Amino acid sequence: MKFTTQLAKDDNSDLYHWYFSVPNEVAESFIEGNDRRVITKVNGVVKYHCAIYGDGLGGFRILLNRERVKKLKLVRGETISVVLEKDRTEYGVPMSEELREVLDQNPEADRLFHEMTKGTQRTLIYWSDNVKNSEIKIRRAIVMTEHIVAQGGKVDYKLLNEEMKQANQAAKRG
Repeated sequence: MKFTTQLAKDDNSDLYHWYFSVPNEVAESFIEGNDRRVITKVNGVVKYHCAIYGDGLGGFRILLNRERVKKLKLVRGETISVVLEKDRTEYGVPMSEELREVLDQNPEADRLFHEMTKGTQRTLIYWSDNVKNSEIKIRRAIVMTEHIVAQGGKVDYKLLNEEMKQANQAAKRG
């Protein structure tokens, strides 16, 4: 479904400042119970997985991170073209082959991962896969799976990042 809207900025938000409004009839056609996941394409250039959020005033919005705004060279109030499609992926974001393989090789990590909330799963997929280098994706996936097994299915992000730093240092030493 395609529509146009304006880029807006919430100066009161600590986390996400950039967003655009989604017409109610469009948003409601994509929301299925608690599932608000969509794949969004802005100006025919940037495509990403995200959710439709309520704006607290009876309307709906989709967030746009600073990196995407910069890539699109957008300014506040600019009219943008948006195409939405329902996100039917298993996790609400794509999972790399590297992460899938590491989970397949560690049944306990796979079980614990699939007991987590969808939001935690998406966060860990993003954390593991948000690099281009396949070797680093594998290293991140291994560190993450070992972490969730050692933590009994819980995630301590501060500790996880420290474990990743140690793994990177070990890889540099060779």
